[in-house]
Amino acid sequence: MPKIKVPRKSTIVDMTAMCDVAFLLLTFFILTAKFRPTQLVPIDIPTSRAEKNATDDILTISVDKEGKAYLGINIPKRRTEILDKIIAKYGDKYPNVAAMTPAQKMQFANLEIIGVPTQALPQIVGLKPEQLQEFKFPGIPKDSTENQLGEWIMAARYAYAEDDINKLKFAIKGDKTSNIKAVQRIIEVLREKDVYSFNIITSLEGSND
Repeated sequence: MPKIKVPRKSTIVDMTAMCDVAFLLLTFFILTAKFRPTQLVPIDIPTSRAEKNATDDILTISVDKEGKAYLGINIPKRRTEILDKIIAKYGDKYPNVAAMTPAQKMQFANLEIIGVPTQALPQIVGLKPEQLQEFKFPGIPKDSTENQLGEWIMAARYAYAEDDINKLKFAIKGDKTSNIKAVQRIIEVLREKDVYSFNIITSLEGSND
């Protein structure tokens, strides 16, 4: 009886297609990755279990661990509109701000955060990004005798009133080690300007943000 020979098959697997897919995935993740921007003012926010994404039309009042207040507006166009309202309402009080050139206003629109007294804006807008990283922001005055924070809140409301004031949302982003009295003062300022609804920004428990 003749022997049956089992044909030998190669055990080599062609990995070319798998390597192509791996490199395609790697390229996709590299090109679509968004790196976390460097914060001009570091705020270590507390965590919570609440999960709600912030909208773009939100005015964020940040409070650092020293109790200093800062303003953040996500949309550059809105920053310019709010600055125009500050000039329209308080131009006599801040003549150097009222005299800002169109180029300075464009530089202001690129500021991610407002953290100086209003009269110091013309000096801060001319700083380069690396100079802003080194700059020590003194914060926006919010005392009852010099409540510039309230002026910015009203300017934002005036700016949005021409469109749809209901779009404007407010949020407080406080450092978890900040003095509670500083946060309480922020809430007082909001109430003084008839803002009774606002959010508290936290990071989701278990996340790395």
